[in-house]
Amino acid sequence: MDKQKDEQNVVDISSAVQPDKPKMRGRGGKANFPASRAGLITTEEDRRLVSKLLGEVLVEYRKEKVKSDEELAERLNDYFARCSQTGQIPTIEEMCMSTGFTYAAVYDWETGRRQGFSAETANIIKKAKEFIKTFDAKLVTSGKLNFLAYCFRGKQYYGFVDKQEIAITPTQNDADVSAEDIARRYIEDGRTVETTFSDEQ
Repeated sequence: MDKQKDEQNVVDISSAVQPDKPKMRGRGGKANFPASRAGLITTEEDRRLVSKLLGEVLVEYRKEKVKSDEELAERLNDYFARCSQTGQIPTIEEMCMSTGFTYAAVYDWETGRRQGFSAETANIIKKAKEFIKTFDAKLVTSGKLNFLAYCFRGKQYYGFVDKQEIAITPTQNDADVSAEDIARRYIEDGRTVETTFSDEQ
């Protein structure tokens, strides 16, 4: 009996200590992304969807590297035609994979950081990205793509930026206005302006 009580106490003590154990955080921690994949596949329908998506990616993953601009343009056209026939949604990542090259390599062709097959390579990539950009916009307007997801993709792939520009153009009336007066106008208008004034004119 006493032995069972001792074992019971050991179990109770260890379970009481567990909640106070600090969670691992940062690189390598188990709690970094708790919901990223946990519970991703919970039903048979989920399993079929994951299988379908993996099958679509696998088709592009197995493609050989293109060797010319003509082959690149043909491969991209084939990719978009396949998406149209199968009903899969084209993505920038999968489009790049269909060329046999990585996204980074294709991006470098587009931006000129790496030499493509010719000067036309960048234009072929830009046109293909415009195709997907237009399709994404159609998905948003038809209510099939979340607007925030579209904004994220736009910033990531299409050059969208969050910024506000204020143009100040001097007029004849502003010629005699000091920098302090201009800053005061912006403050009164509700805008904040950081200024430094010097005595030098």
